[in-house]
Amino acid sequence: MIIARGTFTPRPTHVLRGSFSIRESGGSLLFETSADFYFDGSPAPGFGFHTGIPTSADDPALRGNMARTRFLDLPGNVVEVDGQQAGTLPPAIDIDAYTTVVLWCFAVPFILGHASLERL
Repeated sequence: MIIARGTFTPRPTHVLRGSFSIRESGGSLLFETSADFYFDGSPAPGFGFHTGIPTSADDPALRGNMARTRFLDLPGNVVEVDGQQAGTLPPAIDIDAYTTVVLWCFAVPFILGHASLERL
């Protein structure tokens, strides 16, 4: 059963498109991007959760959230990522505490894009 979804918005310097869903699967939460997901690449991209729209990579709350909620690292070394990506959320992450999924560069703290977390 899908419990949340959203559509990605890129930061001005990146190409990011597609959406995501989070569904319950065998007692776990599975995060999946859409089949049309595309990201132009970053040194060490991955996802995390935040509250509100991220505006500055220097925000200590955002940096802390990215460190605490990191999940589903994408291929690094600035390669294009195309197609569905999926991963299980760590059990310690309470998605009810957050409103946004952030695509973040973990090598050089940078906001690559974000999506509002729409609960169903």
